[in-house]
Amino acid sequence: MLIGYGIKLSGFADAKDFVGMQELFGSFALIVLLFDGGMCLNIFDVIFKSARALCVGATITLISMVASAALFMLMGFNALTGAILGAVAGGIGSTTTISIVKSLSLPKQIRNFLTLESSITDIFSIIFAIVLTETLVSGTINFQVIFSGIIGNFAIGLLIGMAAGMGVILLFSKIQKGYNYMMTFATVILLYAVTELLSGSGAIAVLAFGVILGNELPIRKTFKIALADGSMQIKQFQNEISFFIRTFFFVFLGIIVSLGNIQNLAIAVILMAILYVIRYFVICFFTLNTELAEHKKVLAAINPRGLATAVLATYPLIVVENSIAETGNNSLSVLLPQLASLSEISFYLIILSLAFTTILVPLATRKQRKEIPEEKLPVIEETLKKPETIEMLANKQKTGLKK
Repeated sequence: MLIGYGIKLSGFADAKDFVGMQELFGSFALIVLLFDGGMCLNIFDVIFKSARALCVGATITLISMVASAALFMLMGFNALTGAILGAVAGGIGSTTTISIVKSLSLPKQIRNFLTLESSITDIFSIIFAIVLTETLVSGTINFQVIFSGIIGNFAIGLLIGMAAGMGVILLFSKIQKGYNYMMTFATVILLYAVTELLSGSGAIAVLAFGVILGNELPIRKTFKIALADGSMQIKQFQNEISFFIRTFFFVFLGIIVSLGNIQNLAIAVILMAILYVIRYFVICFFTLNTELAEHKKVLAAINPRGLATAVLATYPLIVVENSIAETGNNSLSVLLPQLASLSEISFYLIILSLAFTTILVPLATRKQRKEIPEEKLPVIEETLKKPETIEMLANKQKTGLKK
């Protein structure tokens, strides 16, 4: 993002030249984000092992939406726009969180919890942002109409995505030389377009498609479908494509964003503080009297934002502009400045969240190390003296683990 902003300041690129491409790049990045998120989700872990992570993610996102809406109301802005910002910024970024978790010496259950939570909250953020944006466009809060429309929209997307995923798995079982990734990715883009054409949610269809392909092995075992050679190569290619799109989109966001609005910076700082308070108390509540409780400070400190926040920040403005162009409903025009400011606020939130995480995580882990009970120290020292422990640590040290 900073490189993109620097390119704009240097004069090599003009933000006005990219305004027409915002919808294309935003939609494309959203497709990649959803497919990547679906591929990374273990459907059985989500169903059977992630109840606490699911509750934490849902609670934090919902409270963030309410808090952000209240903040916008106090500042004289549209509350629904604030709720959208809360949905966009409510969840921790999966790619950033996973990168941080990999670099820390944390227990396995903590790593699994954060990985599941970040993957789930990305999806929560996407779904809530889409739902609230559709509510904003409809101009009425008739919950029966809204929910029936949303459920129908999501149901179509879910059914098409699952059917396409199963169809691709069955098709690939006939291929002897493994997957062709570009054909798979072309299928994802086509799936998004066809689902939108059929009045379904293209985003949900892509997510469901990704979940099916990401859980290919257990699905094949369940339905006794033969395994195609080289089928796991698809995840490796997806990681490469996802990295490229993430980098490209962040540079693009740095070019098109307008910085310098003190009010937007103030909103980001206040909202970031609120998000940390919400996260700390929710973590404390859901980890009370569990094995995760002693790591609550680390869990609360890891609170970064990433690609989902960057992509979704541009989504409401694109949808509302398209709605105004199609229906001629100019009543939404008054909200365009507020929706346009979401990109700048999200830019600040991403930078602030990374800065706070960078500062707070070492403090939390250092304090965690100091809080080892004295009665446990003899046991730890005795364990460290064992030959098998010394051999294990020596092997780990060769792979980069700190002494």
